Order: sequence, then C-alpha cells, then structure tokens
Amino acid sequence: MIAKNNIFNIRKGLGPKWKGETGVCKGFVEFETREHGIRAWIVLMRTYRVKYRCATVRAIVTRFAPPNENNTQAYIKYCRERVYKSEITWLSTTADYVRLGCAMAKMETGTELTAHEIYEVMIKNKVSFLSEK
Repeated sequence: MIAKNNIFNIRKGLGPKWKGETGVCKGFVEFETREHGIRAWIVLMRTYRVKYRCATVRAIVTRFAPPNENNTQAYIKYCRERVYKSEITWLSTTADYVRLGCAMAKMETGTELTAHEIYEVMIKNKVSFLSEK
C-alpha cells in the first residue's frame, strides 16, 4: 500500500506537519502532491545528516527501514549498489543523495523516481540535502 503521494513510505512522526501533508493512512503520511512527498524526504535526509549524523547508506537505511520491519541488509545492498559507495562511506554530494532517493523510492514502493524529479523539487522548493536549514 502506498499512502497518497508518499513514494518513500514516510511514517507520521511526533513533530509538526510536513508541508503539503493532508492526512495519515495506516501510520503513513499522505501528501497533497508527489512533489510534497519528495520534498519531505529531502528534508528528512537533511535532518538525518545534521541532527543524527546519519550520512552513510548503512546508517540512513537502518534508521529509515529498521530490521524489525524490513530486510535491512538487502535494502542496504540494493542502495549502496545504486549510490556507487560502500555502505559505510559518508554521502557527501547532492548526487549521492539523489541516487539514494531513486533507490529508496524503488525499494519502498516500486516507484521509478528520476534524478531530474528530485533536482526539480530541490530547485522549486529551495531545499537541499547539504545545507543546515
């Protein structure tokens, strides 16, 4: 099941609503548009990097898709092969995160997300993986 426009299966947390959040379905955020869902994932990845110091494929996937709910090792392997980094190498460029996003969307919901879509959302919404805000 894919919650409306939530191609990453982002769960509803305790924090404030996401931009474009319209509701929750079985614990997963529903978004007004696909763009809002992508934007939320970008902001979430920035939060992982800045607040939690999670910036490797292993750290990100383990936090995002914990072993009690997923085959986390297979998920890590799938993502690292598409990011072209070892699972313990720090993701240091926007391109690293864009490749990760394409892999995670495919892994989470089978969605074929393009790099172009992620870049478009970043530009339009003025959000970045690497900035502090």
